[in-house]
Amino acid sequence: MTMISEFPLFLFTTLGGLAAGAYVAAAIFPDVDRKPKRPWLFPLVCLALLGVGLLGVLGHLGRPERFLLAMSNPSSMIAEEAYWSIAFGALMLVDFVLLLRRGASPRAVRVVAAVAAGALMCIMGWAYFTSYGNPAWAAWQTLPLFVLGDLAMGSALWALMREGAYRSDAFAAAFGLLAWKGRLPGAVAPVLAFVCAFAGVAVARYAFYAASVL
Repeated sequence: MTMISEFPLFLFTTLGGLAAGAYVAAAIFPDVDRKPKRPWLFPLVCLALLGVGLLGVLGHLGRPERFLLAMSNPSSMIAEEAYWSIAFGALMLVDFVLLLRRGASPRAVRVVAAVAAGALMCIMGWAYFTSYGNPAWAAWQTLPLFVLGDLAMGSALWALMREGAYRSDAFAAAFGLLAWKGRLPGAVAPVLAFVCAFAGVAVARYAFYAASVL
């Protein structure tokens, strides 16, 4: 099987979108009732996901100087994705450091990070929606499906990392797959939900990129 030429972009939008969606879910469903043993682990994982995803952007451009050139053009979509990724990453880093050193982080930090994450998800989808030379991408469904896919993956990741989140009635109502929580062992439900959500979105997104070469 030949790897698609857009694989670096697939890596960026999938892993970066996963991190962004997780932070939005964390802001909507805050962890106020529980005190996890390692609260800093969630922002660390999301930072790692975004970092690996950004390596995909460098891989797509080929050479580091091309990235600097793209950054010098604020109107380019790659530059906008990079700007919002940097802003989101910086806020996650603040969240991580506060949780690591103090064991707590102001809710405002996570809310602002979620706003940056939401903007990043929208920019990712908008970049392809405005690719007028590619009919497979320039469709009205592109933007909402990108955002919804990121939210689905991210919600599942937050449920997996926030111990017991899937037991929340509000969370289960918002993320229907978790409604099966009563029929699955507690340790299995969040893992199964994450695997299914991530696999489904990843396959759909890979097909989205593959459509550009058909």
